[in-house]
Amino acid sequence: LPETVRGLTDCLDAAGNTTAAIGKGFAIGSAALVSLALFGAFTVRAKVVSVDILNPWVFTGLLFGAMMPYAFAAWTMKSVGTAANDMVKEGLQQFP
Repeated sequence: LPETVRGLTDCLDAAGNTTAAIGKGFAIGSAALVSLALFGAFTVRAKVVSVDILNPWVFTGLLFGAMMPYAFAAWTMKSVGTAANDMVKEGLQQFP
């Protein structure tokens, strides 16, 4: 292929990477807004008057609460990987 093809594909690759980065930025921003809205709805429903972030118990709860979705996602991925590995082992036993 001519050298011009490489130049065109590099430009398209850069445009695709920029588009992906912008999309990720929108996703992160919308996730932050949703979490803020959920926290606001919780404080209204639970009739919380104030939240003292300097309280060690509140700060610890905030850290654990922020960690839990990642922990559950990791546990889910690990269990799916283990199940897939078991299926491969069973297939190899049945069809040597």
